[in-house]
Amino acid sequence: MTYDAAAAAVRDARTITITTHINPDGDGIGAGLALMHALKRLGKTVRFICPSKVASLYAFLPGFEWIEPVVDDAQAKALPACDLLISCDCGDRKRLGAAIHAPRTALLNLDHHATNDRFGDLNLVDVDAESSGVVVQRLLERLGVTLDRDLAICLYTTIVFDTGRFMHSNTTAHTFRWTAQLLDVGIDAAEINRRLTYTRTPLDLAVMRLGLEHLRVDADESTLAGIAIPADAIKRVGEPEDWGDLVELPRSLLGNRVAYLARERDDRKSVRVSLRSSPPWQVGPVAQAFGGGGHLLAAGCTVMGTLDQALGELLPRLRAAARG
Repeated sequence: MTYDAAAAAVRDARTITITTHINPDGDGIGAGLALMHALKRLGKTVRFICPSKVASLYAFLPGFEWIEPVVDDAQAKALPACDLLISCDCGDRKRLGAAIHAPRTALLNLDHHATNDRFGDLNLVDVDAESSGVVVQRLLERLGVTLDRDLAICLYTTIVFDTGRFMHSNTTAHTFRWTAQLLDVGIDAAEINRRLTYTRTPLDLAVMRLGLEHLRVDADESTLAGIAIPADAIKRVGEPEDWGDLVELPRSLLGNRVAYLARERDDRKSVRVSLRSSPPWQVGPVAQAFGGGGHLLAAGCTVMGTLDQALGELLPRLRAAARG
């Protein structure tokens, strides 16, 4: 659908619930909060629900305290019905977790992922946008909402996160022009960058050490490297609030093309996988093969089985991706 059509749907709604994906990141949280600030200014009755705990890393964002965790289906079904449920930054309905059960008249799927499967009743998916925050800002322009400091802080967080601090291949001239508009509002970009980067806890550092201990360069394809952590090792250290950019450790190796982080779940029945690659090598299709999604160069999926079983299925595909 067009931005104008999405704006019309928002105008027509009196009650709106915003949500994002399980294990939300800076783009999903920043986009959702920016939308919430704007909709409140438009006189809408708004709430922001999240299907899993939000990392305290984002507690500096204006409106963070508004986010309501809704982590089970019964809790979601008991929410008051809204005219419009807006999903921010989620590529498929499975990743919405319990939030998919929130009562509503219609679901607006707002996203920028190329692998988005258009699961909404209304779908505003702009694959040319660097972040879902960019999609939100373009929608707000149609609604006549001007930038203010709270909006700009939330939107800046989305662009920093989804461009990898302006290092990913989706960083373009438009990215910097768009970001400059946010800085013109008067936000402290350096402070936001520090909040997003220099806030590691002792547990975060222990997890980083765990990652280094389990880092491996593939024996058959030297341009492939990753971290594979068994469930018992995670249990010994503890589960962090956010696994963050641990996958960037193998990606930072000289000559690396494809990197992965594989985390075995407690029940040893599935493995959560994060994938990264450098252009022109693509990991998006690998994630899709396992029912996941994301971007061509940054994606994720869940592979069923133990860690060894999952790697047995995953690594041949990643080797093929690294060989192009």
